[in-house]
Parts: sequence; structure tokens; C-alpha cells
Amino acid sequence: MGLEKIESFLGSHIEGFFNRRFASDLEPVELADGAKKEIRQLASENKGEVPNVVIFSLSPDDYSRLCAQRVQSELYEEIEREIIRADAFMEGELALRLCPSTEVQKGIFDLKLEQGGGQKVQESTIVIRREVSLLEQAAVPAKQHKLATLSVIEGPDVDVCLEFGEEKIYIGRRDTNEFILTDGNASRLHAWVAYERHRHVLYDARSTNGTFVNDKAIERVQLCHGDRVRIGSTLLKYEVI
Repeated sequence: MGLEKIESFLGSHIEGFFNRRFASDLEPVELADGAKKEIRQLASENKGEVPNVVIFSLSPDDYSRLCAQRVQSELYEEIEREIIRADAFMEGELALRLCPSTEVQKGIFDLKLEQGGGQKVQESTIVIRREVSLLEQAAVPAKQHKLATLSVIEGPDVDVCLEFGEEKIYIGRRDTNEFILTDGNASRLHAWVAYERHRHVLYDARSTNGTFVNDKAIERVQLCHGDRVRIGSTLLKYEVI
């Protein structure tokens, strides 16, 4: 056997040995970190737009451990938060898919993002599925994804904080608001936050004294991590969890 053939033989067999011997289990945090990196790259290339279908291809062993709904739900939240942190946006509902592949080695994964119709992670296909009775469905509410906080850093309600996700929240002195202020300079319904294109958007509700973000009067603005919102004598800070 020639020298080149010997080197090739040893290289392929040693590499295979180390791959088999030292291949480690893939962890959810590695999937999340990979998705975050890809989201930032695509956002920078596409003027902030990120495709809404996120597909992870895993080895059968890794897939069997990571296909649980709990893991997918955590990945869903991390992707949603990263869209905000990257000042990006996404058209359509986020679809998260984990797929087994015999072409992927244990401990690594392939990741692809593409644009298309999709459903939220709770409705994505999971191989291991238990039938849930109507009674159980009634007893267990759908998981609410908490993505960001609004916290009062100045004003009568200092230290009051609200965690929220995809739901609409109303802000002001009205006692039916999700975020109730006691500030006499705030209107009863002063502003609201909607969830659009996977971003929190703040609207002024034709308030008496106006709504300001980073000292600028607004009618509508897409919030970014760290933004400061002035409502009457109250200063709030918006942060991704």
C-alpha cells in the first residue's frame, strides 16, 4: 500500500473513530444559538426581514431527545426574542420544525430558514404525541410566551413591571387596562402595545399629553430593546426578557 493510501486510510478511520467516540448529545442552547446567529445574518442582508419557517435537521438520536414540545416552545420564544433584539421583523406566523435526518451526525445540526406559511410551534408536528382529553384541554391553558417587559423607572408607580408577549396590552389610568398607571397626567386610555410582524408596536391613543419614545412624540412606533417611553410624568423602559 502506497504512502498516500496509508495516510488516506488512517485519516478516514481515525476521524470516524473520534466522531463515534466523542460525539456528544446536542443541547437546546446550541440550536438556539445557531438560530440567533442566522437571524442576525439574514436581517443584515435583507433590510431586517427574516423568513418565518425555521427548519432544524438533526440526527435520529438527537431528534428523539429534542422533539418534545417543551424544547420546541423554548426555541420558539428564543427566536421571537432575537427578532426584537436584532431589530428585525417576520411576515407570517413563525413555524418551527425539527426533522430527523440520517445524513446529519450526532451532536451537530443543519439549519435552514425559508419564507412560507406556517403555524406556531405548539401546532408543529411532533412524533411522540399523547391524546389529550377535552377535560385536560379545558384544565390546562395554552402557554403564553413572555417576551418583554415594561417597567416604570420614574413616576408615581416606580418599580411596577409587566411581562407580556403576543397579546395586546392597554396602558393608562383606566382600571380595566393591562398596565394600570396612577399618574394624574396619564389619560384613562393613554396608549396600547400590539404585536405585529413579531414586533411590539406602541400606539398613542390620542392621549391628552401625548406619548413619547426616547424623547420624541409618536403616534406609532416599533419598539426596540432599551427604548424609554414617556407617558405623563411616568417613564417606562421596554426590555426583551
